[in-house]
Amino acid sequence: MKKILLVILFLFLIISVFGPYNLYYEFNEKSALEQFISEDGTFQGLEVIDVDYRGSDTFFIQAKDGEATRNFIVMNYHSSVMNGHWKVFKQTSKGHYY
Repeated sequence: MKKILLVILFLFLIISVFGPYNLYYEFNEKSALEQFISEDGTFQGLEVIDVDYRGSDTFFIQAKDGEATRNFIVMNYHSSVMNGHWKVFKQTSKGHYY
């Protein structure tokens, strides 16, 4: 029974590390994102309501400005192995779905 449990745990770890949804990257990126939000001028004066990890270094952020809610997409991209940069995209209008 212990061997089966260890094998299942080992498989879960392998899948979470090498799979498309890596939990380790999500937790590390959220702390880096929180630091970016506190330093970036785009989010000054806004109350961040929700941060949703969308995968591939991309986050959906909802922020409140008084009564209005603003939506942002924040992406982390790497220009080299050691240089990571954040891009912020504001939602300007809602598109129509086909």
